[in-house]
Amino acid sequence: MAFPLAIPAVGAIATKLGGALTALKGLGAAKAATQLVIPGLGAAAKGTGSRMAGQALANSAFKGGLGKAIFGEMSKGQIASRLAPDAIFGGLAALQTPGDIGDKLVAGGASALGGGLGGLALSRAAGARGFGEGVQLAADFGGSILGDMGGMAVGDVVMRGKDKLMGGAGQTPYERMSTQQQAQFADEIRRQTLAGAGLVPGVRDQFMYENGLAG
Repeated sequence: MAFPLAIPAVGAIATKLGGALTALKGLGAAKAATQLVIPGLGAAAKGTGSRMAGQALANSAFKGGLGKAIFGEMSKGQIASRLAPDAIFGGLAALQTPGDIGDKLVAGGASALGGGLGGLALSRAAGARGFGEGVQLAADFGGSILGDMGGMAVGDVVMRGKDKLMGGAGQTPYERMSTQQQAQFADEIRRQTLAGAGLVPGVRDQFMYENGLAG
């Protein structure tokens, strides 16, 4: 009698085993699907993490190290308002400078960088002494002028070296332009003098005729 009673128990055990196998298969499918999806999610997370790391690095460089030494506790808006005029004057210097694109970039960059650093230095010095925003702005203006003059002097040195390397006489674009204009002026005077003396072909006969030297 024990054998017939054992048959239902075996069937129940088999049913449970079948359900467990089905569940394991489902888990396997879910794992495969997860493996297909996770790499995309991982790549996206990796890209987001890279951008966040880059932003964190930029912020740390801005708020510490050289950025801290130059800008102190100034906000990005304050820095932009202080440097914008220097950038504008640097652009004007580049446009007005004769010569090639290299000369224009050197002149504009030296003017903008010198003016910006000079203005920031004096304005921070005024702030460190407890002066208000108005005095700091005035100090920034004066420092920008002095820094611009210093930047232009450095730019002239760089442009003279560039001209020397390119086979020139080691002059700035303005000095080259002045030399060319002087040469043109001297040539004009020489031609006028020769023409007045009747020594220029085509003019000599007319000169001699008007002075009774030729019939």
